[in-house]
Amino acid sequence: MPDSSFIGYVGDADFHDGSIVSVEQRDRTLSVHVRGASGKLFVVEFSGVAQVRAVEPEDMMLYVLSEMSCQPPLRRFVFANWDDESKARLEVDAAGFTVSSE
Repeated sequence: MPDSSFIGYVGDADFHDGSIVSVEQRDRTLSVHVRGASGKLFVVEFSGVAQVRAVEPEDMMLYVLSEMSCQPPLRRFVFANWDDESKARLEVDAAGFTVSSE
């Protein structure tokens, strides 16, 4: 990952201890479905997506979703894997995002 610094966490504790169910990209929109620790389903939708760096993100247990610094006007989001030995990863550079629950 290019040099970047931490800005803040995205989502609440239930979301952070969840796992990625699916990742879907359409044009410059990326939707990430996350099943929270309580079983609640969250959807993170990124708009104005410029780059996605992913390695087998489905079923990845999340430690946290962090926002890192990035070249403006983009924002960088890193889904941190709970399992340090797993190769699964997901990072997104996008203009914006929303988090909703179903």
